[in-house]
Amino acid sequence: MELRRNLLLIIGMLLGACGFAAAQETLSISDGNSVGLSPEMLSITMDASFAVQGFVLAIGYDESLVTATDLATAGSAEEAELIIPEVLAGGVTMGVIMDAEPPFEGQTIAPGGAILIAELTMTPVVVVSSETLASIDFVDGVLNSPPLSNVIVQGGLSVGVGEGLELNGGTLTIEVPPPAILKVEDSSAFADGLGTTGDIRILLDNNLGDVQGFVTAIAHDLTEVFLEEISLGEATELAGAEFSITNLYENGGTLGVILDFTAPFDGQAIPNGVDLHIATYTYFCVGENIYPEGDPAPPAATSPITFVDGLLGSPALFNVIVIGGFSIQPQKQNGVFTCVPFPVPAEDTVLCMETIFDQDEGNYAYHGQTGDLCFCYSDEDDYIQGLTMTVCYDCDLTVGSEWYWGGSIVEQVGVEYLAVQVDDNPLDGDGCEIVIAILLDALPPFEGQTLPQTTDLNEGHLLIGCLPVTVDNSAECDEDQLIYWCDDINGNGDVLLYNNLVIDYESIQEYERLDTSVFVVPEEIFQRGDCNSDDKVDLADSATMLANQFSGLPVLCPDACDANDDGVLNLADSVFLLNWLFKFGEIPPAPGPYDDGPDATDDDMLPVCDSDDTNC
Repeated sequence: MELRRNLLLIIGMLLGACGFAAAQETLSISDGNSVGLSPEMLSITMDASFAVQGFVLAIGYDESLVTATDLATAGSAEEAELIIPEVLAGGVTMGVIMDAEPPFEGQTIAPGGAILIAELTMTPVVVVSSETLASIDFVDGVLNSPPLSNVIVQGGLSVGVGEGLELNGGTLTIEVPPPAILKVEDSSAFADGLGTTGDIRILLDNNLGDVQGFVTAIAHDLTEVFLEEISLGEATELAGAEFSITNLYENGGTLGVILDFTAPFDGQAIPNGVDLHIATYTYFCVGENIYPEGDPAPPAATSPITFVDGLLGSPALFNVIVIGGFSIQPQKQNGVFTCVPFPVPAEDTVLCMETIFDQDEGNYAYHGQTGDLCFCYSDEDDYIQGLTMTVCYDCDLTVGSEWYWGGSIVEQVGVEYLAVQVDDNPLDGDGCEIVIAILLDALPPFEGQTLPQTTDLNEGHLLIGCLPVTVDNSAECDEDQLIYWCDDINGNGDVLLYNNLVIDYESIQEYERLDTSVFVVPEEIFQRGDCNSDDKVDLADSATMLANQFSGLPVLCPDACDANDDGVLNLADSVFLLNWLFKFGEIPPAPGPYDDGPDATDDDMLPVCDSDDTNC
């Protein structure tokens, strides 16, 4: 106030000067446009015919529509030595003297047209629903105390309206803004059961004015997703928010932010813009939705992410933004969080089966022949704690339930639980089935036995154990009798079981399994002693034996000529047969001289019979 009175005194002294005749001079305020609550800078210019030593501005407006937020010298008046602006209710004033300090060198504003002398920042105080005009006018004798009038000082004389000063006010056009919009940006996370998170960004479209604070209140479907945290968005961080508070609830969360909360109150705010990232809500999927990699993906679950007013918090909060000290409820666009099914790579575990007969390679067997159905595994990076093996097989095979380890790695590690079921009833409606359950560490002191990892040194697979398997006489020759992995079988029980590994205390069903089979081949049959293959044993066969051994007579079935079944064809076979025929000697061994049958012993040194007599 003291400075203002000093200014008025100086201006009065200038008004008391004489000897200057004023010409037509002008003060003008430019027009401007504001959208919403956005500030607009208006230029104040002067037309002067002579040098100007100082000026007084007094500007009024309708404070129900607009308010002045800044008034400053500009252009030619920036070098003034005395500047006194005042922002008042309903108006502003400014007194300026160009040369107010010693040594009084006579600084002035040079004459000219449209000389920029000040800039006035006006800000709407209401969001209008239709275009509105706010007059920004020069007013005399109204503002300040004592009341000031608009004058310019030239040659020591004050030039006001009475002396011909022309005052041209301006107009601020307040335009209807696009509405502020809060938006949920859709997001997703894998429903992998591991708490993998996804971020939903909360975006703001705003052209109303700088945002000084905001509140978000957002709900979700608690059966599908869980809200882990709420954090500030990039635009909020960049604006330097000084206060924020979050609250998490079972079905939603709230965030309150004040941009400028602590001294020195520098006016931090989020400027106008589109898709301003103001907050982040982080969710993860409650359930698990996994499927084998390569299979069709199951349907995804979704949760609506919804702005809610008056439901979350105590007291209940509303979604608002704060502009110019006013709370504004923006429009709201909701979104969706999707729980994406998670493809699970199949384990590198391999379970295999193979059938072994007479130590020969391959899976060939005759009717009545018994061999081994063996189970094996490989896994280069896991330790298997247990496994359930469920197998189906052709009912023309007979599988025994007498499990034997055969010196397998499993026997070496130590097994504390083993269960074997064999359902060999083809008439019970579910075929023939095998169920084997193995748990390595099932008893105290629980020392953690597992099947070890396999390496190339193990030649790929390690033996688990075996069951006996026999080819029934009903099996078709030259056909595979299948033995294959199958799921959802009950064996001899009531519970449906499936192939399953236990690794790191988790059940694993997706891994490679290799089937096997038994290929039934014809088995040569003959009568022991029938060396000439005429389906009877008599003296002619003894003669054929001698001719074969000493004259090279070819025979169809060397095994039949081996009368004494010692695996060698020689004179002894003829003598053995003659003794049986004429001297009551021992009968030729099985299959004997009366009925066709397979050789009961292995004659590795004798060639296979080349006859059409087989057991098929």
